[in-house]
Amino acid sequence: MSLYSETKAQFIHGLHNLSAILEKSAAWSKEHGNGETALLEMKLADDMFPLARQVQVTCDMAKRAVARLAGVEAPVMEDTETTVDQLRARIATTIAWMESVQDVQLEGDDERPILVKAREHELHFTAQSFVFKFAVPNFYFHFTTAYDILRHAGVPLGKRDFLGKIN
Repeated sequence: MSLYSETKAQFIHGLHNLSAILEKSAAWSKEHGNGETALLEMKLADDMFPLARQVQVTCDMAKRAVARLAGVEAPVMEDTETTVDQLRARIATTIAWMESVQDVQLEGDDERPILVKAREHELHFTAQSFVFKFAVPNFYFHFTTAYDILRHAGVPLGKRDFLGKIN
């Protein structure tokens, strides 16, 4: 196993956990008579993305990172999800696509260049620095923010929900 195949595996594991968290939050929302739409529109702060966008970006970070490391194009997904079921379907689609990328496609020189085009500029990385300084931190930032929004809303989540099955 390489650093890059392990990164893919870590993203897949995290996305499975995020899907389970969303499923649990939908059940909680229904049980408490809270609107699912209101939950998906919640933010931690005014200048942050709402829950639905946090989930979309978590998926995008994972699939785009794997695509860049494998030297392939990531599938484009429209950001039109308005329900938990649609977000969970997006997660499932992202996982299925990442699983289709063979580990051998991820092998390569740690120093190979990775380019990320941001809104105002380009970010230049080596494959190794891309994983450690950009891809993994961004994935967990958005995943954690989604989790935190749900905790703040009162969904009874804990560390085990975030970490998922460890063995």
